[in-house]
Amino acid sequence: MVNLLVLTLKVVLLLGEYIRLNEHMSMEGYEGGKAEIRCPYREQLRSHQKYLCKGDCPVFNKNEVIKTEAGENSASNGRYSLKDIRDESVFIVTITKLMINDAGKYWCGVTNLLADDYTEVNLTVSRGTVNL
Repeated sequence: MVNLLVLTLKVVLLLGEYIRLNEHMSMEGYEGGKAEIRCPYREQLRSHQKYLCKGDCPVFNKNEVIKTEAGENSASNGRYSLKDIRDESVFIVTITKLMINDAGKYWCGVTNLLADDYTEVNLTVSRGTVNL
């Protein structure tokens, strides 16, 4: 029984090093404008794939709105673009022509061997004019 407890504790500690949820961020944008979401990540994950999910981001059924391909540092998909700035360990997702239904919960994700790293982002989109 003690051996099982020690083994369980070791597994939990090991997984704790690989599962990381950064503090959540809140962003605000205006209908018709753009939002730039800055997603920091650990230096060790610079060469890993980056993505942004909208809504829930379950392990096997991610609603990825944009994702980099292996080895790439940028991607685009409609109104979404992603640029990985590896020297700063951050990737930036830009959403253009914001719409009210763009509001909600997003997850910045970085692929990792055992479990992906996530940062929660809450985006609010308000009606109004955009100052250009």
